[in-house]
Amino acid sequence: MNIIEHVYNTGLTLKRNRAMKRRRHLCRRVISVGNITLGGTGKTPLVIALAQEALRIGMRPCILTRGYRGKTRGPCLVSSGNGPLMDVSEAGDEPVLMALRLPQVEIIKGPDRYEAAQLSRQADIFILDDAFQHFALHRDIDIVLVDCLRGFGNGRLFPAGPLREPLAQLARANIIVTTRNDNNLDNNIITTLCNKARAAYPAGLTTEIYNAQHRPTCLRTTAGKDIPLSVIAGQGVFAFCGIGNPDAFRLTLQSTGADVVGMAAFPDHHRYRNCDLKKILKKSGNAQWIITTEKDIIKIRQNPLAEKVLCLLIDFEIDGGFYKRVFGYD
Repeated sequence: MNIIEHVYNTGLTLKRNRAMKRRRHLCRRVISVGNITLGGTGKTPLVIALAQEALRIGMRPCILTRGYRGKTRGPCLVSSGNGPLMDVSEAGDEPVLMALRLPQVEIIKGPDRYEAAQLSRQADIFILDDAFQHFALHRDIDIVLVDCLRGFGNGRLFPAGPLREPLAQLARANIIVTTRNDNNLDNNIITTLCNKARAAYPAGLTTEIYNAQHRPTCLRTTAGKDIPLSVIAGQGVFAFCGIGNPDAFRLTLQSTGADVVGMAAFPDHHRYRNCDLKKILKKSGNAQWIITTEKDIIKIRQNPLAEKVLCLLIDFEIDGGFYKRVFGYD
């Protein structure tokens, strides 16, 4: 660990210890979804899937999210269970996406998840989005996602590597969900990823591990019309996105049989301007289709330049037994 990593880890440890001493409890069950690395691991699809399962078994879930890059400060209601009440600039892209996908679910944004939860009027279970490092609120289950395409990188802490925390902190997790394990890594998947990162396996890690995949389901126009995936099989596709893991989006598109002839990757949570869309249209050349992610299309759906853009809808599929473990039903 170099001096910069050491300073970062010292600050994080102080923050964790201070927050844990003041940790507060909600009066309802709390499930946290997060990760230990920077960048995208598929947290939002899992949060959506958990909320959908909660609804299916008759519960009333509420999602508590930080709402990254949303300009509204303090706790605020993104959705009361009837679709988004705020736009992307106010709430952030992921809260609006969740509100669109989960019209029956309360979505509340705020940096202090305890204060945000006080706005809920109906929840009997809370789902925390991107909260493994939100130490100030007690949770009943901590779920950590690990992207097998990226693993733990070089095994070093930010800014020298992709880790938000030392790998030893994985021992805090109750459940690890591995995503994009298309290479069918062995059962000791965390050991394998640690070895690749030349990092020690976390001592005392007895966490349950489940494997999940992101499955493309269909395409959708900016007007909300669904189109079957078969239309892009063998077709030239130009892709663009502003997400934490653009390579994963490219690979998912290729899995549909599309020929990805070009791709433009923007920073995560990018806010598109007209000049960006004009460049995308120009770069797409002779591609038959221009495709982006759900997270990106909600930021451009009102722009006439995006009329020909489609988004790829993805569902979260996970090993049997995962939901029974999380929700405690037989």
